[in-house]
Amino acid sequence: MKQHTTKFTRRSRLCRALIPTAVMVAASPLVLADDNRGEDRFYVDGYLREEVSVNAKNWQDTPDYNDKGKVSMARTTLRLNLDFKANDAVTLVAKGRAAKEFNTPFLRHLESMGANSYRDKKLTDLYNDVDLREWYADIKASDRVKFRIGKQQIVWGETDFFVANDLAQGYDNVWRSFLEPANEELRKGNIILKTNIDVPEANGGIEAFIRPGWDRKRDIGTEIDVYGGRWSSQPYAGVDFRNIDPYAWHNAKADIDRKTGGVRWSGMAGDTNYSVSWMRTFYNSPIMNPSPTTPVFLLGIPGVGAASGVTPTGGATTAGSAGEIIYPIVNVVGATASRYAEMADAVFSAEVAFIKDAPFNFAAATPSPMTQYIAPGFDGWKTRNVVAAMARMDKNFAFTQSLLGTEKPMFFSVQLFDKWIRNFDENENLLYSVGWGGRAKRHNTLVTTIFDLSYDNGRIHPQLVLGSDVTNGGGFYIPSVTTQLSKNVRWKVEYDGFWDNGYARTVHGGVPGSDRTTLFGYLHHRDQIYTSLTYQF
Repeated sequence: MKQHTTKFTRRSRLCRALIPTAVMVAASPLVLADDNRGEDRFYVDGYLREEVSVNAKNWQDTPDYNDKGKVSMARTTLRLNLDFKANDAVTLVAKGRAAKEFNTPFLRHLESMGANSYRDKKLTDLYNDVDLREWYADIKASDRVKFRIGKQQIVWGETDFFVANDLAQGYDNVWRSFLEPANEELRKGNIILKTNIDVPEANGGIEAFIRPGWDRKRDIGTEIDVYGGRWSSQPYAGVDFRNIDPYAWHNAKADIDRKTGGVRWSGMAGDTNYSVSWMRTFYNSPIMNPSPTTPVFLLGIPGVGAASGVTPTGGATTAGSAGEIIYPIVNVVGATASRYAEMADAVFSAEVAFIKDAPFNFAAATPSPMTQYIAPGFDGWKTRNVVAAMARMDKNFAFTQSLLGTEKPMFFSVQLFDKWIRNFDENENLLYSVGWGGRAKRHNTLVTTIFDLSYDNGRIHPQLVLGSDVTNGGGFYIPSVTTQLSKNVRWKVEYDGFWDNGYARTVHGGVPGSDRTTLFGYLHHRDQIYTSLTYQF
């Protein structure tokens, strides 16, 4: 049996490695049907970028070490996008990215504390990457019907920073957290068959996709820094949680081989753009599925038994001694709308998503040993229906031309984002995240704003982004200046700052059950000074 499993795994890996070739071969009859020799059919663009970030404050969870002023990231990235227009009906696309980081003294210090130690790797092994991020064939079957086959990104939604409908795929928030303005740099691509059908008679069209379940493990779910790296959360610097609760990819409630997909109608009703959609996908936040047994390192504590008192979901055991990280599958029904309002001279957008059976970890009245001595949230998870909603206004303000000397009106955007837990019961002690004791509220509301200015014929762009957790307190502020040094070269400098109304402190090596830390407390003293130099070609 062991030998059979090994052979199957190798076959599976080989098949997945051959999928890009298979897609291109499948399209070849259409390619050969029309050689289009007179056209310029091959197009290449991309960028070469150097990024550096420096810690602006001293972290609380790296004792006897001064983090302030230490280089947390020195990253070189090459991005290549290749388009080959085979004929009027077929275009082949490949998008690759290679990233290499310098192992700074700060990263080495986190390693010495245990960061990325699950398989005795360096932190740069986590950040370095050579990846074909997207590869697909665009096929025009008719004037109305188009197909896209291969690894691709699906974008359904209108929100910035915090997502409602844009749940088709996860994000990689390990190397840059949620601060990267270009979502396509963080969004994970999946192997998908997608079709678009135009229906001009109804001023709209259908977009449908199916993900057959052929993706790599790394391409599933929104990935946060549970590895103890530069975007690990206070107080877990240098802690690689996979040593006690690794990822589980084949839990019955979160099996990555299961098919997912969705369908969306987009159209125009008068002057209003709108869409309605349904999607079956992996929940965008990781969930802790706790172990039924107590980890060995806690058994010496008086009163702690071998059984944890917890029943895991989706399996009798878990992948790690304390539990496993999973991404449960959920169903999402959503709608979006946007239109220009002449009276306000602004564009208004709205989005709503009904997430059925969204998962939450919770703190039990009788806590498990892990919750009692290590961190809240190892008592299990339960589901509640959630309504996520967004309202946004985008407007240009001309007064900045006379007041601030901008060459054109300032772009301003304000967004209100709310998550509403249906049938909420505060006695259930639902948590925002495992690892902290902050209790979820019936409504969790966040506000973000963007102020974007332009000078010197668009060559200098100052920008200020603000965000605040209205429900729990705390927020972020990101002032930046982007300068176009030449036709192809851009330089950006920004400050990534955070404030909070409280952060987690460890007691005897663990976060106590009395902790009430919420989102921005996770980022306590994680402020960064960031700069990038980009050559576009």
